[in-house]
Amino acid sequence: MTPRVQYALVFAGAALVAGFSIRRGIDPFDEGLALHAAARVGDGQLPYADFTWAYGPGQPYLIAALNELFSPSLIAWRIVRVLVDAAVATLVYALVCRHAPRWLAVVGALIAACAMAQPLSANPFPIALLAGLGALAVITVEPHSPRRAAAAGALCGVAAAWRLDFGLYAAAAVAVAILLRPAPGRERARAAAWAAGGAVAVGLLAYGPFLVAAGPADLWDALVATSLRDRDYWTLPFDWTYDGGLELWPPSALAADGKDLLDHYLPVVLWAAAASALAAAAFAWRRAGTAPWRWLAVLAFAAGAALYLSSRTDAFHETPLIVALAVLLPWLVAWGLRERLHAAAAMAGVALALVAAAGVADRVSALFDPPRLEPLDLAIADGVRARPVDAAALPAVVETIHAEVPPGEPIYVAPRRSDLARIGNPLLYVMADRPNALRDDFPLLARRSVHDDVVEALADARPRIVVRWTDPESSRREPNLRGEPSGYRALDELLASDYERLRAFGHYEVLRLRDG
Repeated sequence: MTPRVQYALVFAGAALVAGFSIRRGIDPFDEGLALHAAARVGDGQLPYADFTWAYGPGQPYLIAALNELFSPSLIAWRIVRVLVDAAVATLVYALVCRHAPRWLAVVGALIAACAMAQPLSANPFPIALLAGLGALAVITVEPHSPRRAAAAGALCGVAAAWRLDFGLYAAAAVAVAILLRPAPGRERARAAAWAAGGAVAVGLLAYGPFLVAAGPADLWDALVATSLRDRDYWTLPFDWTYDGGLELWPPSALAADGKDLLDHYLPVVLWAAAASALAAAAFAWRRAGTAPWRWLAVLAFAAGAALYLSSRTDAFHETPLIVALAVLLPWLVAWGLRERLHAAAAMAGVALALVAAAGVADRVSALFDPPRLEPLDLAIADGVRARPVDAAALPAVVETIHAEVPPGEPIYVAPRRSDLARIGNPLLYVMADRPNALRDDFPLLARRSVHDDVVEALADARPRIVVRWTDPESSRREPNLRGEPSGYRALDELLASDYERLRAFGHYEVLRLRDG
């Protein structure tokens, strides 16, 4: 079987693993942020200058282009996501095949496919991850050449165009590969220069227009300073206590509880596996006398992924580290078997099995125990299904908004509680095809200055309709500054004084501006 046929089969299999559930569910928050950013771009607004956007410009412009080609849709970006997921799994397979048997490459690709498919999100990280893996694939092939180094750097720039942090992770990996590869110093310096040139060229192409439009200070604040300043509002500590049960009989109960237990402690497994891979690389370096530069390059990327996971230990943030380990762990197993280091091979094999088990269990559960969903009767849904409460409410909410608010006029989607707004619902702006009255699609109401600015902006804009999203999930507590009551209720007070309840549908209350 030729490599091209192998890659085609892996791509098709991974697309199947990711694709069977793409019509399931809607994500009011992350999906809403990305799709409404794209809608703003389609209306001629610029990220950073005209509206708040925390990531690179790639995702909103990609979705805006899809909207122009196919009309606004909840399914178009999901199809792209499936293709990206499949490409990530195929790249993992190709990387593993370079230094491990094919069966280990299949395991790595399966792990990557399952991780990328669960959960599905419109967050920009998948394309950034794909570009970062591409940079690794390019720079870890011999022989090095200026063209290859420039291509790797350009892929780092592409990653940064979607997520700046992932671009930096990829750049660190490329730098490690260039600097530790056995080669004359002059050759390494030339390769580093070409890689830096490729990264800077693509980075300037992606960010240059916004650097001019928004200015360096605002661009820095949107991409870097805000996340550092608001870190304590978003991060979550790891919960070391497992509160679920663990029944040993019958086997079905053991399987279900075992899956929950593994899911809970999977971040610990991932961190331990990454630490073990680093220790193995150090041992191999000392034993051979030369740096295992390919391992160390992937480890540099994995270190960035581990940093990403440390901010919130959930399935969403686990994915990049799982993908990096899907390359590293098969390499370690193969190395341990070749060098007759059976303990090292066994440890890597156990970690590989645990990560594979978690991913496969998630996909099997999604296949055989799907959530109860109903068709969402909106043109934009394109076959996407939602929870029954949302499927019943959203068409009526959109119809009411259309009856009250002419096209082009803004609305505002308010949280259930203005003193405890964990997440918002910017997806409603997209579904209703009405702009947001505010610049920010999810202002951090837990910060007093932001809360006051929102109240002032709404008092000035006076949108005809405000929709209060009352889903309990929006105000579920979590251990950070955003997930605890702030005591700031000025927004609720404004809505109570200036708006009256018009209709209510499920988790949505439609409020109308009072006369006079």
